[in-house]
Amino acid sequence: MDTITQELIKVSTRRLHSFNKVFKLSLITIVATSSQLKANDLDVEGKVTTTGYVYQTKTGSEEPETNKVATITPTVTATYSSRRMNMSAYAEHIKVEQISGNVDADKTYTEFAVDGLTTLIDNALTLSISGKENYRVINQEQDYVSDKILAAGDLTKFNNVAAALNFVTPNPEYVGLSIQTSYSETTTEESIEGDFGVDGSNIGLSAAISEGRKVDSLSFNLSASYNDTTRASFQNFSSTEVSAEVGLPFNQNVSFLAQGYSSKYDVDTTGFATRTNLDSTSYGAGVMWQPMNERSISVTYNQLDEGENTTNYIGLDIAWALSSRTALNFNYGKRFYGDAYTMDFSHNLKFYRSSVNYSEQVTSFSRLSFGEGGTSLFVCPIGSVDLGECFQPDSLSYELQAGEEFRASTDIETDISEEIILRKAGSFNIGYDKRRLKTALTLSYGETEYLESGQLQSTRSARVVIAYELGKKTDVNFSTRYARTKPRGSNDTDNTLTSSLDVSRIVAQHLKLNLGAQLLDRSSDSADRDIADKRITLGLTYTF
Repeated sequence: MDTITQELIKVSTRRLHSFNKVFKLSLITIVATSSQLKANDLDVEGKVTTTGYVYQTKTGSEEPETNKVATITPTVTATYSSRRMNMSAYAEHIKVEQISGNVDADKTYTEFAVDGLTTLIDNALTLSISGKENYRVINQEQDYVSDKILAAGDLTKFNNVAAALNFVTPNPEYVGLSIQTSYSETTTEESIEGDFGVDGSNIGLSAAISEGRKVDSLSFNLSASYNDTTRASFQNFSSTEVSAEVGLPFNQNVSFLAQGYSSKYDVDTTGFATRTNLDSTSYGAGVMWQPMNERSISVTYNQLDEGENTTNYIGLDIAWALSSRTALNFNYGKRFYGDAYTMDFSHNLKFYRSSVNYSEQVTSFSRLSFGEGGTSLFVCPIGSVDLGECFQPDSLSYELQAGEEFRASTDIETDISEEIILRKAGSFNIGYDKRRLKTALTLSYGETEYLESGQLQSTRSARVVIAYELGKKTDVNFSTRYARTKPRGSNDTDNTLTSSLDVSRIVAQHLKLNLGAQLLDRSSDSADRDIADKRITLGLTYTF
């Protein structure tokens, strides 16, 4: 046990050396400013999983091919928790051995994730760090098709490290201030542009000022954000967004409202395929009805200036907390691409939780990689893949503890690319957790416009995950996903269905037996892209 754990820690340590200086300095700062480290606050767990696969694959019009694969995956998880600091680390090393004529069939992969949050000043100043290395598909149309067993050549190594410093004035009386600074780096070995990968960094700064609790004569909210992103294969680009809103009360519930918004992108658009202007400015006035705190509706008449074009429109903003468990935020306006919407709805009951989210943003793959995360429907142990190990939090504002992460309901549905993108993404999520049954349903939509090449990519998907506890020692997990994808720069449509059924049983104190079956079927308008894959798996997991 000690020898294996030490070897796993050595593997994690070697990988951590690839982190940049900013990440290392952040880690040092967290340790230096936290309270005394205590051994009983540190929890380390190791496990080894061995799995055998028998699978049959049919591609296009070719004859089916049957193969056998064996994998061994040692894993180590470490968590540390104290009054001022929470940290977690997860690392696994995957060795794949398969009988195949392909000389590249046998591969090894090392993946890890590190997250840390420390409180420098109670209720005011926090410092967070994160780092991860894993393998992703280069081309999004291969998502849920290519993995470490099948078509591993479509994967590339992905690395992201980040640090953020957050300040907020606690319970402000007259003026509230919040400031966030961040730095992140994203690299991949390959990208959709060719053998060279993404190599970008981003510096971010945002600030917001609002009225305090003792200010009754007016309301105001001023915010600004700045991001500067480097790109190895394209020109660097920066973005600045500024918004302001001031309200003067007519009476107890109604206020006169004036607002403005500006977005500027410091990038040369002369070479863009379709859009030659990304900058826009809007301003207007209207009324806000606010019958109580956390419930308001605003209607404004606005003018949008986009280059030489001017457009008048009516804007709508809703921030409505129906209860402590249900909240709705909705905004409609206009930007350079036309109508602009954002929506965030969440509803939470004892056993049931649902959410609806929609957003639109000009961004890039490296920026998305820094901000990616899951929904708050389920909280899972870091590195977990089984819904049965997760639970639903008891509030909409649940704060993750050491060793926890939100389960991702949707994926980053973009290619690994350095292009600037206009991304529109929405999802509808339902989660249920009661006694032995846990289930999650996700309907998602994603559309990505690659602004420099003018290419479009879209994905619509539905996913169902079910976990059922047959007994104290036996669990069943089932998942299925259907996706309809239009690949980048193509009029073809891919329809992909993936399903899996897994049964696990504890056969000894630290030993678990796993039996599973998987099915993949992709049909495309291009017959040579059709693929079918069937698998049966048998595995053992030993936990230390």
